[in-house]
Formats: sequence, structure tokens, C-alpha cells
Amino acid sequence: MFLKGLLKNTITIFLCSVVFLVSQKVIAQPKQEATTTTTTELDESKVPILIGKIETYNFTIDRSRFLLQRGYDVSAIENALPDIERRIKGFKKRFEKRGKKANLRSLNSSVILLKEISENLASYKRTVSGYSDELTKKNEELKKILNDPELHIQLEDSILRTQLTDVLTEAKQLNKLQKKTLAKLNLLTSRVSINLFQTQDLSSDMVYLSISKKINMWSQEESPLFSAKSSEYENSFFDNVIKALQRSGKILMIYLKGKINIVFFSLLLFVGITAWMTSNKRRIKKMDDSESILAQVKFLNKSVIVGSLFSFFTYLPFLFGNPTMSLLHTIELIRLVLLSLLILPFLTQQGKMMWFSVFAIWIFYAIDDVLLDPAFGERWALFIVGIVFLFLCVKIIKSKNSLWIGIEPSIATKALIIFSIVQVVLSLAFNLTGRLSLSKIFGVSAVQCLVLGVTLKVFCTVIVEAIYMQTEAYRSSRFSDFINFKELQHSLIKYLWLLAAVIFIIGFARNITFYDLLMSSCATFFNETRSIGSFKFTFLSIAIFIFILWLSSIISGFISFFFREQSTSTGKRSGLNSMMLLIRLAIWTVGFFIAVAAAGIPIDKLSIMLGALGVGIGFGLQNVVNNLVSGIIIAFERPIQIGDQIEIGNKSGVVKEIGVRSSKIHSAEGSDIIVPNGDLLSQHLINWTMQDRSRRIEFTIGVPYSTDVEMARKLISEKLAQNEKVLTAPKPNVIIQDFGEYAVTLKTLFWVADLSQANEVRTETMNNVKTVLTEAGINLQIKSS
Repeated sequence: MFLKGLLKNTITIFLCSVVFLVSQKVIAQPKQEATTTTTTELDESKVPILIGKIETYNFTIDRSRFLLQRGYDVSAIENALPDIERRIKGFKKRFEKRGKKANLRSLNSSVILLKEISENLASYKRTVSGYSDELTKKNEELKKILNDPELHIQLEDSILRTQLTDVLTEAKQLNKLQKKTLAKLNLLTSRVSINLFQTQDLSSDMVYLSISKKINMWSQEESPLFSAKSSEYENSFFDNVIKALQRSGKILMIYLKGKINIVFFSLLLFVGITAWMTSNKRRIKKMDDSESILAQVKFLNKSVIVGSLFSFFTYLPFLFGNPTMSLLHTIELIRLVLLSLLILPFLTQQGKMMWFSVFAIWIFYAIDDVLLDPAFGERWALFIVGIVFLFLCVKIIKSKNSLWIGIEPSIATKALIIFSIVQVVLSLAFNLTGRLSLSKIFGVSAVQCLVLGVTLKVFCTVIVEAIYMQTEAYRSSRFSDFINFKELQHSLIKYLWLLAAVIFIIGFARNITFYDLLMSSCATFFNETRSIGSFKFTFLSIAIFIFILWLSSIISGFISFFFREQSTSTGKRSGLNSMMLLIRLAIWTVGFFIAVAAAGIPIDKLSIMLGALGVGIGFGLQNVVNNLVSGIIIAFERPIQIGDQIEIGNKSGVVKEIGVRSSKIHSAEGSDIIVPNGDLLSQHLINWTMQDRSRRIEFTIGVPYSTDVEMARKLISEKLAQNEKVLTAPKPNVIIQDFGEYAVTLKTLFWVADLSQANEVRTETMNNVKTVLTEAGINLQIKSS
């Protein structure tokens, strides 16, 4: 290790010396501008060309000088480098001194910080290299001016001669400044490159040491617990805790300093979510039934601010990607305090005691997780706390009474407790056998998994409550109808628990130091190129393809819902659905091509897929394609529209929806009939409302032969004329239909404006006719023979 460090220092000193000598040589090198003058006199016809060239050169010189003064400011990089170099030296010194004794958490935090430094240095290098390249191009332009032979001829015109002299003088001065600045940029580039090399080299050494420790952590590191002596450890447990907390604070500040943009964005997100939930709660409180609504809300009803803060610190770690353990434990501590404020009102007295015990155990393991060096007191503290935690978990499982008030215990609680018990037993066993790293890892993971399980349960509940409050606050809006919380609730909970399971797995992997392995394995799984025959693909491209298609269907349903008129309930005919059908088809088509482009599917492969689809259509998808094409024809031709009263075959009802493959008909009995679009075009279709909604109604009655038929017809016509629901045009008509065996059959014909009222008007009219005939002494007779 010493020879390796000495070799690195020697290489660094040598590179700095070479860069310094080269830069001094560049600054001090003699000017090689063309100074040869000629006594040839300038032809008068070339004077305008020379004047134009002088103006062009003056513009080029002024522009280059402006860029030199304003465009190559590297002061921010120069100011940042000393601090970066100091931090690199600190990392290097600690690694050379305590590298072999460092634990996995410490190495992981150092690698994360070095990665941040490396990314900053790489950005600095790109910036300075870009400046250097641009300045080199400008210097080449300036050299062309200095080497232009037309600027070195002797002229008789004193004014023109003075202008030439000024151009050359300014060009020489600017050339000197450019070379000086270029040397400075090159020196800065080399300085940044050296630091970047050292950072990457140090980071790779730490990664290698981490891998080595992960491989060897299953072997015995310390003496067995009951054989260990305090003289084997350099520092006391208390001293190690103080040093670890101080170093964690420094790491936290260093890491957050480079993440200001993420912190700012997360705060804006928190303010927006808090304002949204607060607004919904205030809106609900103004309602008459606010008490019954808020009774369904448990955590957010107590405090929206606390609930929002808890949610904020739950999703915050995922905004940082791969944060250090110091930051993670800080966030988790704040989240644990907020979680306690939320759940304490719903815990029994026994539940509160157990929760505070878990809280204290979590704090111990979090502090122990950031310790750099082992200590004799630490090992016995790990053993005692592990025993206490094991006893606590067993007591929770054996507890016959529920620990919650008003909250149903989760079905996963028992499995989670058993999982924590297994880990804490492993922690105790590893501690007894001298495998301290494994003991700390599994002890921390045991309590972290238990707390994370409770956190995710409450977090999912808070999300559901926030959506519920939104739907109740705006329950009269179209958006709430679209969400339809009662239908969404079960599927939402299912998806939230699936998300919680993924988060739990990520958290567990991070606890047992397998996070990087998990992420690299997932990246390999999704990005690895696979092939079926000559067709190559990745699972990532398939996931992107499916996601974009799913998003297209969501957008299509969203647009269809918000722009569809509720024609079924109003009884009005609407052609908007046909237009929406075309828009939805357009969205799906565009979404398909975007999905193809985003997934990186070549056009030639797409043609093969379409060819295979054509074969599938020829063999088994004729009906599906027929219905799809029929839906498009219906959208353009519009033989039916939303709200139409139609009859097809033995089915009748009101058109409720026209879809791409099928349409819905709402029958008079209340059922929805799904009719394929192909049937709507291939079968005889009766549309009662294609032109208007009026409908003819008819009924027949029988009167005795002794009745004055003309008087009966007159009475019926007069009664029809008195009914406002009966249209006067076409005029109602009463005709003699037939002579039966016992009665003369009269048929009454009239029209109503809205067919939805046909049965009601028919019943009313028949009752009125019976009444008026009875009053006239005409008794109705059975009309059939």
C-alpha cells in the first residue's frame, strides 16, 4: 500500500512539472508572425478590397477580445478546486490510514461522495476543454490576420497605413493575451484532469476493498463475544460514537451541498402537495355532511401538515437516487418522529409502549450503523439490544389483543415480524461468533424492515385518503366522476401494495449492502440485448413500448370521458361521440408509432410484425378486424349516434356508447347490450331518431253496431285535440279499421314529439277516450270475432 501511494505521488508530481514547463514554454515562445514588408505599391483598384478586409479584421479582433474578456470565466472552477483538492487529500489520507479497518457503510458513503466529486470534475473538464478548443480556433483566426501579406505592404496613404498598423498592433496584443489565457486554460485542464484521475483511482480502490470485504465478511473478523477483551480494541464505544456522528454531519453537509437543485425541487413538490390536501380539507369542512366525510379519514383528519411531511420524507430518498447512509438515517429519523405523531392516537397503551421501544432500538442501530471502528462496548450493546428486540417481536406475535384502535391490522404483519425475528437471530449468532459486520448488517436490517413495513402501510393509507378527499371535495365535478373513487379504491390499494413491496425489497437490499448489486442486475436484465431469430430486442424496449401504449389508452379514455355528453340520461341525440371515436383512434395510432420509435424497433422489423399480423387476420382475426373497420365506418357515416333509439334484430334500446370494436345499447329493462359494430352495418337496423324524435302511436277499440260511429270518431278527435302532448301536425286521425262479429273496430292514429313519452301519452290518451265514450253512453265492445 505504501509503495502504491508513493508511486501515485511520484506520477502526480511528474505530471504537474511537465504541464508547468509546457505552459511556460507556450507563454515564452517567440512570435512567428510574418513581419516581412514589401515595397510594392498597392494598386488603386485594390484599395476598396483592402479597406473592407481591414473592417472585417477589426470586427474579428473586437469580437475575439470581447469573448476573451467575458466568455472564458473560470473563476468559479478555480475557487472550487482548492476545496475539492483538500477533500480528495482527506479521503486519500483516511483511506491509507484506516482503509483496511473501514466498514462497508463507511466505504459506501466515501464512494458516493467521490462519485459526486468525480462528476463535478468531469463537468469542469468539459467546460475548460470547450473553452480551450474555442480559444484555439479564435487564435488560428488571429494568426491568419497576422500572416496576411497584404497587411505588411508599404502604402503611400498615411491614413490607410495607420489603419494597417493599428490592426497589426491590436492583433499582436490580442494574440499575446490569447496565448496567455490558453496556457492558463491548459494548466487548469491538467489540474482538473489530475484530480479527476486521483478521484477515480481512489474510488476504484474503495470499490475493490468493498468487494473484498463483502467476500470476506462471512469469515471471522473479531474474537467470539464471550472470549473478547476490552484491550483488543483501541477506542471506547462512546468515543467511536462521537467521532462517527461528527463525520456523519460532515458527510451530510458535503453531499447536500451538491444536491441543492434536488432539495429545492423536493421542497416545491412538498408545498404543492400540502396546499392541494389543505385546500380539499377546507372545502370539505364547508359542506353540510363534512363530519361523515372526515370520519372516513384517519391520518389526514388529525393533521394534513404532519401527513404531508411524513409522505415527503417517505419518497424523498428516491429523489436522491443513491444517498449516503448519513442522509438516509437522518431522513428516516425525521420520518419516524412524524410517523409516531400519526399513529399514536390509534395505538393502545400496550401498543404505545412497544412502539417507543422499537423507536429506541432503531436509534441505537442507526448510530451503530455509522461507526467506523469496532469497540468492546459496542459488541455487548449489540447483543443486549438484539435480545431485547427479539423478545419484543415475540411478544408482538403472541399478543392476543390488537395493538391498534380503529385500524385493522395488516395481513402481512405476522410475516413481517417473523422476517425481523430471523434477521435478529442471525445478528446475535454472527456477533457471538465474531462476525461483527454481518451482525451489524442484519441487526440494522431487522429493525429497519419492521419500521419500514409500518411506514409503508401508513403511507399507502395517506395516499388513499388524499384521493378520497379530492373526490369528496369536488364530487360534483366531472373529474371526480372520472376517478370514481368507489370503483378505483380496491385496484388502487392493490397497486399501492405492489409499489410498497418493491420499495420494501429495495430497502432490504440497501440494508444488507446489496443495493448496488440489485441495481446493476436490474440494469443488466433490462438492457441486455436478446434475440429471437434475427430479431434483437431488450426488455427495456418492450417495457417502454407497453408503457406508452398504456398511457395512450389512459389519455384516450380521459378525453372520451370529459367530452362525451350524457345523452342517455338527457334523451338528446349527440354526434360528439363519433368525433371522439376518431380522436381516440388518432391517439392510439400516434401512441403506437411513438411507442415503436421510443422502443427502437426498426421499420423493417415493424413491417415483418405487420406481415405476421396480416397472416393472423387471415386465419383467425377476421371478426375483430371487421368490427374495428366497421367502427371507423360508423364514425364517418354516422348511421347511429349517441342517444338514438334503435332496433336491431330482436334487440332495442338507446345507443349509450359507440366504441372502436363494439357499441353499447341501453335497453328499456335497464340492461346494457354489447353489439359488435359489424352487426350494426350487416343487419337491418331501425333508427327511430335519425331525423327527429317524434313517433306515431296507434291503438284500436271496438264499439257496438248500434253506436253512431261518426259521433264516436268526433268525440275521440276532440279529446285528442285537447291533449297538449299530441302533435297537431301530422293531424290525429280516427279510422274504421274493420267490422268484427260483435263490434266495429276503430283505429286511432296520432304523433308525439318525443318517443321517450310515447307509452305514457298512449296510456293517458286511451284512458281519456274510454272516459269520453262512456260519458256519451257508448260502451266499449270486444272488437274481435
